[in-house]
Amino acid sequence: MKHFIYKKVIALGLSAVLMTVNIPVIMTGAADAPCLKLQAVSLTPENLPEDRLVTVNVSISDNTVGFCAASFGIQYDAALLFKECIAVSAEGKAFSVINNPEQNLLWFTAASASSDEWENLNMEDTMFQIVFEIPPEIEGGAFPVNFVWQGQDSSPAFWYQDKQNNIIEDIQGAAVNGSVAIHGGGEINYSSLRMNQETQEQLMIYNAATQVIWFSSNPDIASVDDNGLVTAVSAGECDIQAFIDNELQACHVTVTKEDIYSVQGTDDLILVNPRRDVILEYPNAVGEVKWTSAAPDIISVDETGKLYFMQPGTDGSARIFGTNAGKTYMKNVIVTYTGETESVTEEVQPITETEDIPVVIKGDVDSSGKLNILDVIIINRVILGKDHLTPEQNQAADFDGNGIIESNDSLAMMKKIVGLL
Repeated sequence: MKHFIYKKVIALGLSAVLMTVNIPVIMTGAADAPCLKLQAVSLTPENLPEDRLVTVNVSISDNTVGFCAASFGIQYDAALLFKECIAVSAEGKAFSVINNPEQNLLWFTAASASSDEWENLNMEDTMFQIVFEIPPEIEGGAFPVNFVWQGQDSSPAFWYQDKQNNIIEDIQGAAVNGSVAIHGGGEINYSSLRMNQETQEQLMIYNAATQVIWFSSNPDIASVDDNGLVTAVSAGECDIQAFIDNELQACHVTVTKEDIYSVQGTDDLILVNPRRDVILEYPNAVGEVKWTSAAPDIISVDETGKLYFMQPGTDGSARIFGTNAGKTYMKNVIVTYTGETESVTEEVQPITETEDIPVVIKGDVDSSGKLNILDVIIINRVILGKDHLTPEQNQAADFDGNGIIESNDSLAMMKKIVGLL
């Protein structure tokens, strides 16, 4: 039973306050900033240590200016048992590490006034090693280990390059999350997926010895490319299958009719031109969940977690709260509408009565008679190799007129839609 808070102080005379944090925001890389990295550890049942202890490194790279202090969290999967945190290059740097097993959270804190500055020039330096135990009942699976940056009270983490310049957004943008994975050779990473329409998930075969051939039992519901990237197309169910070593493995994909999002996480839920019902989901709820909105006149929520936009077509935001078994999660929901511009028509040369040349509206790939967000989605799918266009559609999709359908066309169309072009 996990009932106690474990605390390991890496420097004497330092206290820290535990920040309660939910599932993290996963950020992508940013240039010109130090990069925090969590290691992705991949194991097979054969090379799993006998004591079932696995080490995940916490490292930093491109730290050309050093730093004075840091505060950040690491959320680990509930299947992993935290054993200890070992300071490597961070030893003696006035860090305190607190483990909250109820939240599966490690919180790292340093004193900004007293933390020693150290510098790492364009190299990757291991600051900490986090040791987890894999319970004996776990035979395989993938378990995320992710950075978090904010507590439920909205208090931000911090990372100082100097005592005046807080660059937490740069550090967030350059952070790389990790995982612990135990998979046998040729084993698919997910046996089932639930996806919202127009979203993507990456399937892969761990430790594959030969080439993997991917295909979908119904591409109209979910398609897959040669690298295992799955795109949810429309509501329904299908199987994404992988052919490897003369055997078939399958991931059952359910594409939901509604757009379903977890209420966990510190990131805002931003909905652009919502076209389907939106439902918030409370994780591992026991019994009834109580849902409330801080601004029901803007966005309300019913007892199932379904959101209602009280003035469709009007931008707005509201904090939505879900409470179950005495625990409350908050999700800030932002809805925005880009609108649609008037039809964009090209000047067409006069034609004779015997000619039958269709009038092409620049960007109108779906032949709706106007430029809209669906045209942008179609072009993006074409660029990804998911769809093919007719000659007439190709002519419309070539927005910049250079004879090539590319991301510049998609970007220019979006700018036109939102009035920036």
